[in-house]
Amino acid sequence: MITLTEDINGNPALLAVERAVAELRRGRAVVVRGAGLSAVAAAIETTPVRQLDRLLATGGDAARILISGHRARALGWSGPSAGALSARLPMPIESSTLRALAAVEMTSATAHVLDTFPHLDLEPAGAAGTAALALAKQAHLLPALVLIEPARSGPAPQMLEVAIDDIAAYERPEAEHLQRVSEAQVPLAGHEDCRLVLYRDDRDGTEHVAVLIGQPDLTEPVPVRLHSSCLTGDLLGSLRCDCGEQLRGAVERLARAGGGVLLYLAQEGRGIGLANKLRAYTLQDTGLDTLDADQHLGFEPDERTYESAASMLRDLGIGRVRLYTNNPRKVEALEESGIEVVERVHIGAPVNPHNERYIRTKQERAGHYKEEER
Repeated sequence: MITLTEDINGNPALLAVERAVAELRRGRAVVVRGAGLSAVAAAIETTPVRQLDRLLATGGDAARILISGHRARALGWSGPSAGALSARLPMPIESSTLRALAAVEMTSATAHVLDTFPHLDLEPAGAAGTAALALAKQAHLLPALVLIEPARSGPAPQMLEVAIDDIAAYERPEAEHLQRVSEAQVPLAGHEDCRLVLYRDDRDGTEHVAVLIGQPDLTEPVPVRLHSSCLTGDLLGSLRCDCGEQLRGAVERLARAGGGVLLYLAQEGRGIGLANKLRAYTLQDTGLDTLDADQHLGFEPDERTYESAASMLRDLGIGRVRLYTNNPRKVEALEESGIEVVERVHIGAPVNPHNERYIRTKQERAGHYKEEER
């Protein structure tokens, strides 16, 4: 008879967090639990309306909305300026109203809802709320949830429970989670000597690719470009950004430099995911710039991290780089992770009427270097 051990699927704590992220993405509520603290949390974006209505009825006057400080400011609500915030919901409340508050949908009807909805008294969400909001971001969902206090939620049958401490441990950047999975020669147009190496995050399955162009000399600083994925720009040729031009231009320049490495990182929309990037585009069409649009949805101006990039470089035997970037944060992040940036090399892209404001915003508000600052 075979006896299975409890940890046959790996670290039970990390497994619980991964499953909680999947539950929120599928529209199911989870229980976030700590020492003397617990709450039932459901993502407003994915929870079906009927299920959301049942959850609100269960919670009654203990039901709360959980949002970030950025989203609270976008709604015009007063309260703490940062962190996870919560407020008691006026009951009864329509699911459509909650979806408007969370920015799930942005139409003239939802705009009317926001104009007429009363301002709520916000307060820090506490450990359970902070952990629940972190789960939503891990799932690339809008950081807006319904939170039910445990005293009114009662037993939670069929709900996954996840510990607050485990969620915090899952987010720690120092842990190494990347595994080299596969690699192959993949000739590119105009640059036939190329090799692709795929890395997978063993927590959530996220995959990043290292594109090795030519034969870079690893005894010298290696030309390197960190490029966050952009479906609209890289694949479809969108004119709203400069990503596609920067990607192709970087490949050309790395080849001309005698070889280098392009790290293609799965961090769509500065880390908020494709669905939310498209929502941000809609907000930009109303007059917000790219940073304000992300914050209007409840996100930080840039949700990306670069520990995975540093881990990939170390695995490839690279410790010193000439970094092709205009973003000072990439330089700082690599150096903080132990990669020496010997030189920063400016990378440009054509400006057009559709991306001019986007590029200017990156320079003026996000601190990106301009050509003359090389």
